[in-house]
Amino acid sequence: MRPDVLVGPSEWVVEQFGDKVAGELWTRVPEALSTAIDREVNAHPAMTQTMERVLSNPRWPLPYEELVLFLGTLPGAEIISVPKSVYQLVAINGHVVVPWCYGQSAQTSMRDIEVGRSFGRLVRELLRRFGPPWRRSQVEAPLPLDAVDEREVAKICAAIANIDPKPEVVIAGFAGAPHLGLLRASLGEIKSTDNGHLLWSHLDDLPLPPPVIPRPRRMQFP
Repeated sequence: MRPDVLVGPSEWVVEQFGDKVAGELWTRVPEALSTAIDREVNAHPAMTQTMERVLSNPRWPLPYEELVLFLGTLPGAEIISVPKSVYQLVAINGHVVVPWCYGQSAQTSMRDIEVGRSFGRLVRELLRRFGPPWRRSQVEAPLPLDAVDEREVAKICAAIANIDPKPEVVIAGFAGAPHLGLLRASLGEIKSTDNGHLLWSHLDDLPLPPPVIPRPRRMQFP
């Protein structure tokens, strides 16, 4: 089923987040991710190749910011942030929602991507601390040394550790491109096998926001 015509929310989203927020979450997550891409494109309209790298950068701040803005007012939402950091997250009813750009094609589902591929330092550390037991995957690219990122990840993970009970990690994955905007959006949860490999335990495609149709100009006659 095409992700722009889905009717939801799914039973899984209702079970995880509750009846009160499931419907809003179902549409607000893709709206937040779409807004993040649109903001980046409008800020740098002539830098297509550079923006492709920006969208896939785990430290790109706009998805975190927009998810906080769109989800932070929902019942049961708690905003987690630390000063002078690109990272800010929302915990809703025991689940921390983390953005992840997994591709730039509408033909690729998040389900097709091996868990661990292109995960940044934040997602890896969240899974290590709050996710299922796992061991490093061969598809997992080594992270470059980055003292600033290490410090920011450690601080926000320490803030999340204060949440009781320990929250679960939900990935808000998306595919997007500068000239096309948001192409797919998903919510997924991760499990580990007996030998420590990570797999998607559940994944839902989310409905894409309707396209913004520009208002026609009002004709003026002399």
